[in-house]
Amino acid sequence: MVAFSSLSISCLAELGVQARRVRGTGGGAKSKLWRQIMADGFNAEVVTLQVSEGAAYGAALQALWCWRREKGETVGIISEITDRFVSIHPKETAVPNAASVAVYRELRQLQDELSRSLRPSFALHRRMIA
Repeated sequence: MVAFSSLSISCLAELGVQARRVRGTGGGAKSKLWRQIMADGFNAEVVTLQVSEGAAYGAALQALWCWRREKGETVGIISEITDRFVSIHPKETAVPNAASVAVYRELRQLQDELSRSLRPSFALHRRMIA
C-alpha cells in the first residue's frame, strides 16, 4: 500500500532525506485511521490519489506512454503523462500529529534496540533450522 516502509524512511533520513509527503494507495489507504497512523509513524503528510488503484493505474499510464511513443508521437519523460492524469484526493490528506509522532519515534527506537539485541539469537535460530 505504501511505497516506503518505516525502515525505508529511516534509511533515507540517515542519508539526510526527509520525506514530506507519502502517497498511500490500495485498500488500507481508504481508511482514515490508517492514513493518520501512517502520517504519524512517517512524520509526513499522507495523501491518496483520485484513482485509488495505484498499481493498475500506474501500469495503464506507463502502457499509454509506451503506446504513444511507439506510434511516433513526441512524448518525452513519463511525467508528461502522469502530470496530466494523476491527481491528489485533497479531502483524504492526513497530517502528522506532533504528540503521536513523538510516541511513534520512541516506539521505533525501542523496536530498533530490541532488534539489534536479538540479532545473535536470530543467527543461532537460522543455523538450527538450516
